[in-house]
Amino acid sequence: MKNLFLFIIAAFAITSCDNSLQINADYDVENVVYGLLDKDDDTQWVRLHRTYLGQDGLLAGATHSDSLYFDTAALYLTQINDAGNIVNTYEFYRKDTNILQSGTFTTDNYRLYWTDAPIDPAFEYRVKGFIPGNNNFEAVTPIVGNVEITKPKGFQKVTFGVRNAEFGWDAAKNARMYQGYIHFRYKEAPRSNPTDSVIKKLTYALPVRTGSNLNGSGTFISELSYESYYRFLYNNIGPTTDLVRVFKGIDVEIWAAADDYATYINVNQPSQGIVQEKPMFTNVDGGIGLFSSRGRAIKKNVKLSTMSMDSLWRGMHTCGMGWVDFQGLDSVVCENGFPVVIN
Repeated sequence: MKNLFLFIIAAFAITSCDNSLQINADYDVENVVYGLLDKDDDTQWVRLHRTYLGQDGLLAGATHSDSLYFDTAALYLTQINDAGNIVNTYEFYRKDTNILQSGTFTTDNYRLYWTDAPIDPAFEYRVKGFIPGNNNFEAVTPIVGNVEITKPKGFQKVTFGVRNAEFGWDAAKNARMYQGYIHFRYKEAPRSNPTDSVIKKLTYALPVRTGSNLNGSGTFISELSYESYYRFLYNNIGPTTDLVRVFKGIDVEIWAAADDYATYINVNQPSQGIVQEKPMFTNVDGGIGLFSSRGRAIKKNVKLSTMSMDSLWRGMHTCGMGWVDFQGLDSVVCENGFPVVIN
């Protein structure tokens, strides 16, 4: 009798308890905001979408515009002085586009918000969003000031030799992190038809540098050795017996990121330890994401020194790549360590 009683109790417990997990239970909609102001751009862009939940999974939902966007939203950008007072207010306008490369997110009515508000680094800027039926959001950022490239300066050429080539810049106000790029431009054509040429570009990323202050004081120097750079050219462009190549110039580009932007980048770096879970960083009040600023400087069409040009066309790493040296009336390439006339 006792065993029968226990069996009845157990059966009742099993049938009366629902232990199923409601995967698609009610959830809170979050505002997701991303925007980077740049004082040198004539148009500023902000992306606003919402978190979503569905039975098709994360990536499936991202491809549907009605899963990503709010029906209506009003966004404003305000200019704020040192006293915390609003100086100017600008409206963001919505732009939908289908002119996108395929990717994770929808290409069906991809939505952004833009404004042509002038950006002055003497002020802070606040984005504020009003969304009917949902929590509003806001975020504030200072503006990264001028980034000035100091090496190479003027008509100075880049030399890869016994000493490393140096690329330098001054710190910018409100900038915490810097990333430099060396864009190597060259013309390439078939040997059989040198007039059928195309311009190509190969980019080398300099090491990321972090500033010790935000007041714009200090300088940075990044060095690049002959060995590292010419091996990089060989490994990424490669040898050829069918093509000729002519060096056109180097563009030196430096990007600067504001403090919150630098923190966001650092937090989202790949984990090097056993614990792979990353903390989430956001500076958006009433949402998640990032609203910050960046700045850029670029020095175009920097030339290589005579010594570096000689190393390019017949160096131990680059001989055989089809680099052309113009010797009198002849166009010469290097093959197996020897000059070969190609015309």
